[in-house]
Amino acid sequence: MRHLILAILLVVSSLTARSQGHPFQAGESLTYGIYYYLMGVWVGAGDVTFSVHDDTFMGKDCYRFKGFGKTYPRYDWFFKVRDTYESYASKEDLRPYRFKRDVNEGGFYFIENNIYNYRDSVIYGILKVKEDPVQFDTFNIKPSSQDVLSLVYAARNIDFNSKKIGEKIPIRMVIDREIFDLYIRYLGVETYDHSELGDVECHVFAPLLVEGTIFRAGERMKVWVTKDRNLVPIYVESQIRVGSIRSELKTYEGLKYPLGS
Repeated sequence: MRHLILAILLVVSSLTARSQGHPFQAGESLTYGIYYYLMGVWVGAGDVTFSVHDDTFMGKDCYRFKGFGKTYPRYDWFFKVRDTYESYASKEDLRPYRFKRDVNEGGFYFIENNIYNYRDSVIYGILKVKEDPVQFDTFNIKPSSQDVLSLVYAARNIDFNSKKIGEKIPIRMVIDREIFDLYIRYLGVETYDHSELGDVECHVFAPLLVEGTIFRAGERMKVWVTKDRNLVPIYVESQIRVGSIRSELKTYEGLKYPLGS
């Protein structure tokens, strides 16, 4: 399931904030349905909810971004998943202060904490996998490095209207105690036929994926975000090693602007 969450977390883009402020606010909550395409059938696997909260970290006011993914109860007997991601980030430039992952999937679990020390330009990593001893690690911060969750929200600050079709936008992502230099390719504007909202005008882009156990490297994912002031990810589809995966926005609340404005 963490791969399902990462499918949404890979909705990423540039990190330049707009002059009118971020297109989200504390209190926003977005829930997505996750579906696998296997043997000719789309199967609903679970839900992922992303939310924005006001918080503090080491005395600094910040956003706390949260992603929580779970399988549907009918699948719990087979492969129960309860995954939580959290990122504490600056309210000004969305630089991460702390990133947490609590992953529990079918009997396998781990807890990860990354603390960003900008004074010394390092990230302190703490990892606990099942009953194994705690692992400590330190690695250097590169400019504009962000965890996968804060990067999702930083992405919503991009001015897609200024981008040309085919243009590559560089990004830098920290995941699994490594830093990856990636990009997204802007694909233009399309109308997406949402199952509940009907036709929604969207910007579309393709992120470069990191090779892994689920995803193959390359531009194998497409993302649709609303062409309004919210820039809400509304639909994602991707090829995976076995079959395909897709995710659609199911419910939303607390948007900063009316949807479609």
